[in-house]
Amino acid sequence: MFKVRSRLVGFRGDVKNFPCHFGYKIGDEFYYDGVYFTGKICQGLLPGMMPVIKGTFLLGFKYTENVMYRYRGFDYSDPKMAQYDGLGYSPWTKRPEDAPEKIARLLSSVPHSAKVKGGGHFVCGDPNVLAEFSCEPIDISDSEYCQPFYRREIAILEKIEKQPGIPIEKILGKFSVFEREEISPPLTPALLSILIEALNDMDYINIIDGKVFRTGRKPPSKAKKP
Repeated sequence: MFKVRSRLVGFRGDVKNFPCHFGYKIGDEFYYDGVYFTGKICQGLLPGMMPVIKGTFLLGFKYTENVMYRYRGFDYSDPKMAQYDGLGYSPWTKRPEDAPEKIARLLSSVPHSAKVKGGGHFVCGDPNVLAEFSCEPIDISDSEYCQPFYRREIAILEKIEKQPGIPIEKILGKFSVFEREEISPPLTPALLSILIEALNDMDYINIIDGKVFRTGRKPPSKAKKP
């Protein structure tokens, strides 16, 4: 589970003539950690933001990482291609000479060849303003609700710190039977894999040729020892 940051990145509407009544400015941020929201949140954001924030809180970058259309690039209508793609589109392979500058910049990009970690986004409900917020995980969450999973992540980091370069498949064996099976949540191979991915996504570890190393990033708090 992740601490989530939402940041105002721009206005799609006409804020020169129809200003944001909440007083938002580009760069304004608010946060969610699984228990608390912090920062100013306009009620106009609530319908659109909640699914995105919840998904990012639970899944981090994985919430948007596998969205297929992020990797398709840009298309133009081409009915003769319907026999191939089922709808009738062709990908832009070069930018049209008469394309406006804004469109030309978009068409100059190519589909991503590797998975990207960019987060999600949402907009406010005022059609004249349309404040657009990015939404991304910025850390593992140590809030009260997240403590069982957070403590598991800290315990994994401690095992890695004791043996830098430990192969991923050997980490589970560094936990005793009690540590694996009697503490909630049980540390199964599946859960271990998910926690390792979260630590990697938040830059707590590096994985090189299947071996795991600490990066030196400090967790947000220390888990209390029993």
